[in-house]
Amino acid sequence: MLIRKENIDEDGRLGIWKITESREELLNMLSEENQKKAHKYLSKVKSKKRELEWLSIRVILQILTNDSKTVKHIPEGQPFLSDNSYQISISHSKDYAVVLLHKEKKVGVDVENHSDRILKIEKRFISVDEYIDPSNRVLHLILHWCAKETLYKLMNSTNIIFKEHLHIHPFPIHNAGIIQAHESFTSDKTTYDIHYEVNEDFVLTWSMQ
Repeated sequence: MLIRKENIDEDGRLGIWKITESREELLNMLSEENQKKAHKYLSKVKSKKRELEWLSIRVILQILTNDSKTVKHIPEGQPFLSDNSYQISISHSKDYAVVLLHKEKKVGVDVENHSDRILKIEKRFISVDEYIDPSNRVLHLILHWCAKETLYKLMNSTNIIFKEHLHIHPFPIHNAGIIQAHESFTSDKTTYDIHYEVNEDFVLTWSMQ
């Protein structure tokens, strides 16, 4: 079910879906044109989880645009719309799917459920100069991961190494706010504002440039 649909600015749209439906229920929410695309794709997919994620993303996209858009992917995996009507970023984690669109700006979005599994990969994405709050370590790590995933999608390069090229500035954790970060992958050394929110089910981050 759609739990949020909002305009992030005049040209940007965000949609969040909680996946509670069956495959058939999600299919029935799609237009006839999108159902044809779905049947073609789903005939090749063996994972039920992947089916539900794929369908949820298309349902959100249809709601946000009131149209039957086609999502394609470049060879490296990043999504784009075939008609180039919007820049797009998508994310899914456990029971949630998210779509972020913008008519002009590049976008990145990430959603993650709360889990202490993040501790197992900490050394892969946190550099020695990044501050992690010891009193709230798991949540701080999830926020760092989400923020870096968002930048990775926004910058659109598979050569980025999270630990080396993406740098999160120190920040206190609130229910919502802005995290500042910069990249050292390009000569521009661009700084970004990453919006975040924390609720009882998931962490969400998004940015545009």
